[in-house]
Amino acid sequence: CTNQSNTQISLSTPNASRIAMNFPWKNVTPVPTGENGAEAVLDMLSRAFFKAGCSSSGKEVESALTSRFVKFFSGKNESNPCPFSSEHVLHIGTTDGKEDLFLELTEEGFDLLRGIDVDHDALARGWDGYSRGVIICCCASQGSSPENIAPVDFRSRFFGPKVGIDEDPVTGSAHCSLGPYFGLKLGKTTVVGRQESERSGLVECTLKQEEGRVNIVGTAVTTISGHLAIRI
Repeated sequence: CTNQSNTQISLSTPNASRIAMNFPWKNVTPVPTGENGAEAVLDMLSRAFFKAGCSSSGKEVESALTSRFVKFFSGKNESNPCPFSSEHVLHIGTTDGKEDLFLELTEEGFDLLRGIDVDHDALARGWDGYSRGVIICCCASQGSSPENIAPVDFRSRFFGPKVGIDEDPVTGSAHCSLGPYFGLKLGKTTVVGRQESERSGLVECTLKQEEGRVNIVGTAVTTISGHLAIRI
């Protein structure tokens, strides 16, 4: 993870407005190891993205996903299929109040999960240690940004299977934990992330640790405007 981004959210899109919000700071607490903790989370991840739980030998993985499955998971014991292990999973945690599951991956691991038809029911039912959503994230390398887009500090995706959201385009509240996590990791008070949904979007986080707050800035595009008449 390199300290590289000086990106600030700009208004390059017509009808765009700069939106700033002030949210509470959220910490990430590590999930304990064990069959009801990190091992269960990895099993859920394997089911949701590769349709291969601990009960499988790996043969149930869809052929199109086999190579990705093999690259992502390692060290599987065939005589005892659990636990899965993966060098691409750097941190498994939950945000304050066990609201969101927080998974930091290597950038290669993050990219291995892109373009896959996710089993959202497996995310919802696979582990009961969180109440809202699943944050998948990684540090961003210098070459990870699309052409003509300034580099960012981290990349993320957000799934809200327990609140009826398959994948959220851009999630301001998820950056209450993403901003502090990567800000502390990089030693920065302002970090910028790119949430890589189908629509995608940039979020700038300014950290105010002493106040326990995170200022979050993004852009919104006006698609329709009008007047509301209220009869009194």
